[in-house]
Amino acid sequence: MKRWGILWVCAMALAGVLMAWQPVWAENPGTYAQQKAAESSPDGGIMLADVLIARPIGIAACAVGLVGTVIALPFAAFSGSVDAVTEKLVAEPFAYTFQRPLGQFPGELTAR
Repeated sequence: MKRWGILWVCAMALAGVLMAWQPVWAENPGTYAQQKAAESSPDGGIMLADVLIARPIGIAACAVGLVGTVIALPFAAFSGSVDAVTEKLVAEPFAYTFQRPLGQFPGELTAR
């Protein structure tokens, strides 16, 4: 019984020491708030324009790129540029349309 008591005291002492080190392991409390403040969310008008104008144009670009890839594929196969053709004509329009966050456009100017 005395052995369990010593083991219990050692376990509690170890837990206390580990709890004392918790602030050292924790992330800076202001970091998350500073990151969220730095990320500016686009306003509703830009999001609406993205949904009504940019995304339908992106869907059309995906369709045109797919057709262009099928047409260019025989020529690209002979020149060894199939990867470049599919990247530019299929992957980039798809990423622009379906993987980009709503209201955020690549290469847009941001206020500092």
